[in-house]
Amino acid sequence: MARPRSGKTSSNPAPEVAGESDARARLIAASYRVLAERGYDATTVKEVARVAGVNQGLVHYYFGSKDALLLAVTREHSQQYVAELRRLREETPLEQLADASFAWGERHLRSAPEQFRLRYELFALGLRNAELTAAVGELQAQGDSEVARVVARYRGGEDVAPEPIDQHYASIIKACFDGLALQSLLDPAFDATPVYALLKQMVLKSMDGPGGAKSPPRRASSSRGQARRGGPRNRPRRRVRPTR
Repeated sequence: MARPRSGKTSSNPAPEVAGESDARARLIAASYRVLAERGYDATTVKEVARVAGVNQGLVHYYFGSKDALLLAVTREHSQQYVAELRRLREETPLEQLADASFAWGERHLRSAPEQFRLRYELFALGLRNAELTAAVGELQAQGDSEVARVVARYRGGEDVAPEPIDQHYASIIKACFDGLALQSLLDPAFDATPVYALLKQMVLKSMDGPGGAKSPPRRASSSRGQARRGGPRNRPRRRVRPTR
């Protein structure tokens, strides 16, 4: 039998043990709806149970607290996010990967802004609830890791393990996406489309490798080569007149 997420044994036995996986899924779906519509502070366990059509005690049985419920809901959608990004990386031709990835991120915001609202609720929760800080950080790391694999494939031309530079790019890209999403939610007049385009241009111009737009660093030319190309040694020197 499943135990509460908080690690504590429930004082009341679960009334729906036979369909507990279904009940848990219904609670997560209901929590997503209520949290997205009302926000974390206005959401009650009673309302979540009512929307899910289950006994209120099941919320505590499966999750232990409203904080853990929000974490479970966000984890569920993070797994979907990672799975979609993985399919994008594996199925998209290399020459289309950059455009498809940035377009997917922008489309994700426009089609499901409530998911970003829940992310920000979770960020705040991770900052004020020390018991959940590590779990929230783990979700962030999972998203960064999948973005880094996309970057690694684009830079290397194949599906390879990310290098540290790929992780750095992933952190920058994800931080920018989160920031643009937050600004879009707070300011309905904000148009993120040209900003996404500029961000893509800036990121790709700084990358090197088969898929990158940046050429590999050129080796320093010899003085003889510079002379043949009209380099500095082939230029006439300017005479310096002595001062009186």
